[in-house]
Amino acid sequence: MPSVDQSHSIAVARAVAAHLDQVGLEESDPDARWLIAAALLHDVGKSVSGLGTYGRVVATVSEALGGSEMGAHWAERSGMTRKVGLYMQYPQLGADLLALAESDERVVAWALEHHLPQEQWTLDKSCALLLQQADDGRLEKT
Repeated sequence: MPSVDQSHSIAVARAVAAHLDQVGLEESDPDARWLIAAALLHDVGKSVSGLGTYGRVVATVSEALGGSEMGAHWAERSGMTRKVGLYMQYPQLGADLLALAESDERVVAWALEHHLPQEQWTLDKSCALLLQQADDGRLEKT
């Protein structure tokens, strides 16, 4: 995982840990472990594409213009087109990697769902909202 992704994931995990009280947990609670793991691993699928910053910008713009359904088609190609297609599918790819590693099913679910609308989340809504706010940098520093 590139250093920029590592830094982001660590920042998200620290924010979640600092605000566990919002979901009635403390760091020592066993249920806090999956939340921290989900925060650390939600973007793991990005590493599959092998794209750097420029390539990620291209992928993001391509998805915005062409629609996310193009990702699967482009991933069947080669070269840069394949990488862009893989990046567009990173939530699914990350969830697949985590499932293969036998991660907690909630960690797998968050990797898959973290960009979906709230009504499509399968996790406890308060936990998912905490993870989303941490990912978006919307939690107050403590």
